[in-house]
Amino acid sequence: MKKIILILTLIFTPVFAASAYTVKYNTNTKIYHDTSCKWAHKCTKNCITIDHTDAIKRGGRPCKVCGG
Repeated sequence: MKKIILILTLIFTPVFAASAYTVKYNTNTKIYHDTSCKWAHKCTKNCITIDHTDAIKRGGRPCKVCGG
């Protein structure tokens, strides 16, 4: 019984990956890019470099090309 409870706990417990990487976040469009994305390099006017989690907290969505 203890094994079943342990397995169910592991399955249904949300896993929070360490997402401590930086992204380029466009404060106007609220789209964030991986720093190696071609659109991140073109984004200069309204873009800031922040942590991935901060971009999500600000309501950002990932780029359709790189996936953020």
